[in-house]
Amino acid sequence: MKKNLRQWALAQRANRDAAAVLALGQQIRASLLTVLQSLGPCTVGLYHPFKGEPDVLPIVQSKALEAYSWALPVCIRSPVEAKLQFAQWHADDPLEVGEYGIPVPVHKHWVKPAVLIIPCLAFHRSGARLGYGAGWYDKTLQTYEAHGHLPFCIGIAYSASEVADDFREPHDRLLDAVVTEQGTRIG
Repeated sequence: MKKNLRQWALAQRANRDAAAVLALGQQIRASLLTVLQSLGPCTVGLYHPFKGEPDVLPIVQSKALEAYSWALPVCIRSPVEAKLQFAQWHADDPLEVGEYGIPVPVHKHWVKPAVLIIPCLAFHRSGARLGYGAGWYDKTLQTYEAHGHLPFCIGIAYSASEVADDFREPHDRLLDAVVTEQGTRIG
């Protein structure tokens, strides 16, 4: 089921023109700003947009969020596991090409964000999130939870990627909220 959903969601993104992606991204950032303000200053793990994902990075320049700290994910592989670690990041920090060609901070000062902003290929109103299938966020959240760290997880998605059937599996961690261009849905 998830494989077919991924193909559908990726095809849907591929059909969206650049102007629509920019406009939808602005609407999503406006809703995300409201959610982040309600949570108060903290460290927020963002993502660098990839394969047509909504671009939330400009939010770091919001005057309303000056007291917040930011981080970007870095894919870390070891012989035992693969997970994400978050490197502190400022908008003017240099980036280098990381795994999958996604930019990551050159200087790695590791942090554990209190809030994670997680891109979604598709989502269900229950808070289930569909990613690319490698399990990076799922494994990272399992590791965090095993060590008592429970970040508030906000999914970022286009509203058209909401699906009617609940596709979650036992290992899936539900999102606490989903932000789309149509607003925010709190789990």
